Amino acid sequence: MTQDDSATLTPGENVALGERTRGPVTRVQIARYAGAVGDFNPVHVDDEFARASGLPSVIAHGPLTVTLALDAVVEQLGPQALRSAKARLSAPVFPGDELTVVPTADGVEVRKADGTVAATVRLETGRVETGTR
Repeated sequence: MTQDDSATLTPGENVALGERTRGPVTRVQIARYAGAVGDFNPVHVDDEFARASGLPSVIAHGPLTVTLALDAVVEQLGPQALRSAKARLSAPVFPGDELTVVPTADGVEVRKADGTVAATVRLETGRVETGTR
């Protein structure tokens, strides 16, 4: 489906998504996201703190992971095709992680290279027609 096709979607219509890869996630992305949203929790920006907390490194913000997944969806369907998204985070994402956004029956999964599911995003697609194009 091309971006132009998104204008013809109707609410609830099934759409075909392909796998997309995002990453590797970088420390710069994590730091910029922290600045953009004002979330400077040390688990996201301070390696020493993260290691003291039992993690191997800082972790990406959960909403950053979801944003990367939604970017892959919008890239394929266009912004008008995405009506809502509900995410569940299930594993931390670290700098260097490459994420694969994999279609499921009702949305996408975000998988790390080792197959771990970092997030599941349920999607509602379709466009409400407004009478203009």
